[in-house]
Amino acid sequence: MEKVAIIGAGVSGLTCGVCLAEAGYRTTILAKEAGQHTTSAAAGAIWYPYDVEPLAAAIGWSLQTYEMLFQLSSIPASGVSMIELRTFSRTAQIQIPDWAIALGAQLLPPSASSVGAEPTRAAGL
Repeated sequence: MEKVAIIGAGVSGLTCGVCLAEAGYRTTILAKEAGQHTTSAAAGAIWYPYDVEPLAAAIGWSLQTYEMLFQLSSIPASGVSMIELRTFSRTAQIQIPDWAIALGAQLLPPSASSVGAEPTRAAGL
């Protein structure tokens, strides 16, 4: 059995630890703080595959993470919730990536944008 060490016991570290343990790895989580003493106990996070390489592999990993977070969001005790993310640009529309379209991302109607900003995308991610 292969051994894996996870550094950090926030939501990302714990989720990775559970997933790796379920996949058959002997998993150890190392952290200075745990539970209510972690940033994850009070802070939110944004899921978004951003500036990582190799991009093709990272998109696949990110979509697996999204699916896990989506499943966890249906369990109230998990503490995971899904909210809509809106991105605006003052200069031009940003192209919606193919992976985001597959998850429901779409351009906002003009009435949803604020004064002086071009709507770029909205996604329930």
